[in-house]
Amino acid sequence: IPTGKFIIYKLEKNFHTSTTIPIQIDGILILSGATSPRLSKEYNQIHLNGSVERLTESIQLIRKYPKAKVIFSGGSGSIYDQKLTHADVAREFFKQMGVDTSKIIFESKSRNTYENILYSKKIINPVSNENWLVVTSAFHMTRVINIGEKLNWVFIPYAVDFNSSRTFSWRLSLNFLGNINKLQLASHEWLGLITYYLMGRTSKIY
Repeated sequence: IPTGKFIIYKLEKNFHTSTTIPIQIDGILILSGATSPRLSKEYNQIHLNGSVERLTESIQLIRKYPKAKVIFSGGSGSIYDQKLTHADVAREFFKQMGVDTSKIIFESKSRNTYENILYSKKIINPVSNENWLVVTSAFHMTRVINIGEKLNWVFIPYAVDFNSSRTFSWRLSLNFLGNINKLQLASHEWLGLITYYLMGRTSKIY
């Protein structure tokens, strides 16, 4: 039974309908999670993972809203190796894609989603009437929006990297490994939602 797929579906469901984006966009916050700093360093080439849409979709947003402030947030994510960060890899990726990285702010100290938003807000100091897009995976968006609300930074969600269809049906699946991977991903995110609420980093779980 594809339990993991259903849990992912529940996380993504609120973002299946495209968000209405206002004409005026003042800023774009791009969250890390699409790169592997360790493998990028080891092989001396950009290493991307299954969440690459966080980067590729950001390119078209940057080009569509040339006057918007842009910040990419992502440290190393490792307590052992701080030498290369997600921000470093993303900077090189954007360069190779022809994006002017001088117009992007790269926040490289954050170690988790809460710090992504906290540190980015300290750098940007957004005002209440600004329209900010946030780009992250659909399954991760609820936690991001909740953190933003707690920190008084309202985001317009731009969800990418969907793992499920808009419609769900219970069907027996023989893709055991795929089901396990989705269950692991979904469980990690739900644990994050609950933990952040208990730590006071958000005001609600879902």
